[in-house]
Amino acid sequence: MDDEYAFACDAELVYFHNITKGRAMDKESLENIASEDNYIKGKTVALHFLERSYKSTKQVIDKLVIKEYDEKTIDRVVKFLNEYDFINDKRFVEMYINEKINSAGKNKIKFALLKKSLPKELIIKGLSRVTSEQQLEVALKLGQKKLVTLSKSENDSRKLYKKLSDYLQRNGYDYDIIKQVLNEITDNDKDEEMGQADLLVDTSEEDHQRMFELASRRYNILIKSETQKAKLYKKLGDYLLRRGFKWDQIKKVLKDLVNGQEDSYEQDMTNESRW
Repeated sequence: MDDEYAFACDAELVYFHNITKGRAMDKESLENIASEDNYIKGKTVALHFLERSYKSTKQVIDKLVIKEYDEKTIDRVVKFLNEYDFINDKRFVEMYINEKINSAGKNKIKFALLKKSLPKELIIKGLSRVTSEQQLEVALKLGQKKLVTLSKSENDSRKLYKKLSDYLQRNGYDYDIIKQVLNEITDNDKDEEMGQADLLVDTSEEDHQRMFELASRRYNILIKSETQKAKLYKKLGDYLLRRGFKWDQIKKVLKDLVNGQEDSYEQDMTNESRW
């Protein structure tokens, strides 16, 4: 303007406002054009930001602030995004919880959503729909899977118990859920009753009886969902191996509980289960 650079302007606005060489324009008109240009550019920035993944309203606002857009432009962009449902904090919370609830506990999910600057009330309301039964079911699966991994390098039951507890806590589960999981997959409540933390046994009759009681409890759980003797035999054998018992000690208990497997299968089990 007047042979000097004034401001950048979207081509759409040049056409819409009929900006042509030689035309005289007042200050208010120029300010309106500059404001509209900021709005168009702000929308483009926000939409590109949302292309990568779903974002909260606060995340979008922070992005526009970093890009140095003024408050008025940011308000207009956010209004546009809400109007066309490009951002929806309530839906974001629900989607995130539904996605993560099968791999994490409430505490971890809550912390992650708070880091994304989502409203606390929406987070609390969304998580309130998750039942303790849902949490326990997922925590059991995670705990059982982790126990198999930990057992390969850790035979001390105290350390194993502690590592498993820490793992579940890091994944966002409350103490009550963790306690139920540990009692289920490590029979910790039974260990306390017997005053025995180390589950590794010798060949004495007393220890054999203790192993039999432990195996019986697990057997009564497994038969509720497993009717095939071969699979039952293997699952129970794997469970006792994870508990630190030796295979030679386990075989007799398995025969008594499962009522005798064929020698050929027992041999396969021996080969598969040796660590």
